Amino acid sequence: MSALSALSALSALRRSLFLISMPMAFIAFALPLRAEDLGATGFQIGLLFSLFTGSVFVLRPMIGFGLDRFGRRPFFIAAMLFYFAANLAYAMSGTLETLYVARLIQGVGFATLSITTVTIIADLTEHEGRAEAMGGNIASQSRGGMAGGFIGFSLVGMLPLHAWVYSFSTYTIVAMLAFLFAYRAIPETRIGDHQSPEKSRFKFPAKHYRILVIIFFAAFAGAVIDPYYLIYLRERFDLELYWLAVAFLPIGLSSAILPPLLGRITRWQRRPIIVSVGLLFAGGLYASIPHVSSLVWVIVAFTGASIGRVLTELTKDAWIGDISGTHTAGRTFGIAALAAGLGATSGPLVGGLVYDALGQIYVFYIAASVMSAAIYLALTFRSTS
Repeated sequence: MSALSALSALSALRRSLFLISMPMAFIAFALPLRAEDLGATGFQIGLLFSLFTGSVFVLRPMIGFGLDRFGRRPFFIAAMLFYFAANLAYAMSGTLETLYVARLIQGVGFATLSITTVTIIADLTEHEGRAEAMGGNIASQSRGGMAGGFIGFSLVGMLPLHAWVYSFSTYTIVAMLAFLFAYRAIPETRIGDHQSPEKSRFKFPAKHYRILVIIFFAAFAGAVIDPYYLIYLRERFDLELYWLAVAFLPIGLSSAILPPLLGRITRWQRRPIIVSVGLLFAGGLYASIPHVSSLVWVIVAFTGASIGRVLTELTKDAWIGDISGTHTAGRTFGIAALAAGLGATSGPLVGGLVYDALGQIYVFYIAASVMSAAIYLALTFRSTS
């Protein structure tokens, strides 16, 4: 694919991601609160998140095989349809059980979209520009989430009793527009013949198994925290819904603005070092949260930790792209996604049990400890590879 065609494909990809990601910020903000309002315990909220990540965990490796066998475009378009169905199910959900169904469909969509997107980026970029391109994807999704969040949060302020239904009805319409755009604009980026001998002899490089453990630890640590951030703020500082939205805003803004810059800054650095820096930043800030009394500092710490995790995530994806072959990118990302899915599925369950049994502050200590283990593995990998 020519450089001009690659730029055109990247542009179409990011426009699609912007549209389809509109519910992202509002779901992250509203889902645990709505589940709690419907009577969910800490463990049930964790189960809601694990249902999502569990579907991702199961499906991504199979999707990775399909990407190498059938191409990238069909799966990207299918992801748009799954998101459409998930948004429609959220709009119609009124009980905890129907919320589980919507979350499961969303998980199928996310599993399909996430691995297809990073595989397309691996097709279109070279080593030195890959982290920046991954960051551009994250930024497009975050900007879409911020735009959709503005819609959702505005409705929360104006029509709090109907905000959930009206927000997801809007997201459903936008998802259909994303599908129509992707169907028209997204090209096939797979390189070569699917009958290539290299495809039938795929095996994840043994010398990179340690990366899979690092990915598992990073995903587990983040998933321990994610379901309980806003619940923690609401319970500790007794915040109203409006102020919870304000507290959530800096995370969304930083995710929308910083990823391309982070990718550009780190493009010439060694991947293990950058992963370690991101995890150190996130883990240290998470560990500090129980020891401060200021709401402002807690928000700053959560935002800083989010930036560290974004740095880790985009570098991790670029790292996997570096070690994947031309004909095996889908399956290489699929194996990495299997490790991430296992961590993201088990993390909320462990976090929920700890939250219910020991208290809210211990989820931060667990996350920081697991991130420390991932840092050690990354730095050791650097010294032996």
